[in-house]
Amino acid sequence: MTNSNMTAGKRLTSALVATALSVSVVAGVGVVLHKLSADPNGTIVATKEADTITINGKVYPKASLTMGVYADKEQAKADGFTGNKNDWVQFGPSNHLVLPANTYVTMTIHAYDGGEKLNNPFFGKVVGTVGGTMSVDGIDVSSIPADQVQHTFTIHGLPSTSQDPLFVNIPLQHVNADENDEFLPTKDPNTNFKGHTMVFSFLTKSAGEYVWNCEYPCGDGTYAKFGAAMSAYGYMSGKVTVTA
Repeated sequence: MTNSNMTAGKRLTSALVATALSVSVVAGVGVVLHKLSADPNGTIVATKEADTITINGKVYPKASLTMGVYADKEQAKADGFTGNKNDWVQFGPSNHLVLPANTYVTMTIHAYDGGEKLNNPFFGKVVGTVGGTMSVDGIDVSSIPADQVQHTFTIHGLPSTSQDPLFVNIPLQHVNADENDEFLPTKDPNTNFKGHTMVFSFLTKSAGEYVWNCEYPCGDGTYAKFGAAMSAYGYMSGKVTVTA
């Protein structure tokens, strides 16, 4: 009887210790995940403009933001962005965009990389912008040939009843290279003749959380070029927060 009571007591103590350890492990995992999901380079908050625009009889406030995409850290640094830890292709200066709700947002992307060919030509089309176009170095286009795309900027979200859908796809014009794989000068003064400038506008709706990513396989040789920069947050993917 005494031995039985002692065994029960030990079991109770063991259970309490195990519970405490479980709680501490869960808390530790939560802290780690929070750190991993934190934005290493902060956020890009859209700048609200003073004027408005009327589309289909509805008045929208305006906002704008600018980002770039680079072949490596050296290229990013030349554009004033210190770059991410790994020397991979990357967007910057941050991969977390914060946009106001129910707003006409104009984005400018300076793109400095080369490219090969999209494995899905759909992503060579401009989708989700006002007017269905974007400008490339000042010229309006509705698509880019699949073999002239360096990357894409694609916003999307899972279908949900809790937030409005948002889908925007922007193919980015590649920079030509010579036979030695050296980039050739472009005609775009906005990139110091080293890249191309894409400008496009789209409408946000109500508040929500979305993601964006590049749909051009620009990672290393693993996973059909969807490894490395393509599978690591902060390089070729990010978040979009639409705030009320």
